[in-house]
Amino acid sequence: MFAALVTAFGQAWVDFDVYMPDCWAKDPRRRAKARIPGKLTFATKPELAIAQVKRLMAAGIRAMWAAADEVYGRSGEFRAALRALDLAYVVIIPCDYRVTLAKNKVIRADEATAGAVFERRSCGNGTKGPRYGDWALIATADPREFLLIRRLDREENQYTFYLCWAPEGRPATMTYFITIAGRRWPVETTFRTGKDALGWDQSQARTWNAINRHTALTALAQLRTAAIQAALAGADVLPAAPPAGQDTPAPADEPAVSTADLQIYTGDAPLPARGGQPCPPGIPPIRLSAAETARIERLARDWKAGILTAARLAFHLRWSAWRRRHQARARWHHYSTRLAALAA
Repeated sequence: MFAALVTAFGQAWVDFDVYMPDCWAKDPRRRAKARIPGKLTFATKPELAIAQVKRLMAAGIRAMWAAADEVYGRSGEFRAALRALDLAYVVIIPCDYRVTLAKNKVIRADEATAGAVFERRSCGNGTKGPRYGDWALIATADPREFLLIRRLDREENQYTFYLCWAPEGRPATMTYFITIAGRRWPVETTFRTGKDALGWDQSQARTWNAINRHTALTALAQLRTAAIQAALAGADVLPAAPPAGQDTPAPADEPAVSTADLQIYTGDAPLPARGGQPCPPGIPPIRLSAAETARIERLARDWKAGILTAARLAFHLRWSAWRRRHQARARWHHYSTRLAALAA
């Protein structure tokens, strides 16, 4: 059960708890086999989430809002804890959740769609274009809490319902809440990075300590990758040669390597301003992902240790730039097509 920190520069896990089901907590044989500490008692996921948020805020984490799925959104205790910490929140609730609207009218969340007024908004950019949807904001009995509804053009699971709250001094507006709702997408990126790039789901851990250690290492690797991304943004060219005394003699027929061969583009490719806009022929590569950053870091480490020649490193960097440029062209065309469809 994870908490992730999402910023404008990246995202990573910042805290976690291993959830112990109630059936495990009451089974001495299972507890002994998994070596679960005897003092550990059962706690629901919302209770674990409350403890995590309190730990993070006490540690000095600078956060202004929280977003969560319906496991936590339906918990009044979790929402109350966020309010006590002055954290604005946008949390998903199930369609049958009872909401008290203005004038103390209690309805199911999905019953609010009948009289809702929707407007088309984007909650952020995805890999294939702006993530547009129809949104409606409805007042509740609490003057700072609102019911936010998202409607998508699909046959199943058309609606998503959110409870939103903002403390005094924050803008309790649709734009503010939609922005927070859209920032949950980078949290899903942390799971993909942890699994695909850092091997979080590739382990034989079967005991309490082993699972915690493996997950902690993955979380630290995410933070390290984010730090490397920030470092590469400040220096986009690798040194021309390893430190003195560590260079491995290159074969006589190995091509010479220039500074341009070791160039790493750390910016991001542009996006079309309107539908049908042609892709620039010299479009730069997309931004370095966490997985690509980890890959380049491993290559640079092997090169510095003398395992990889400079020419081979330059080959890998050119291949990385080509692949990221191809992804930039594909993303441009996806955005252009989606923007054209929206304009029509």
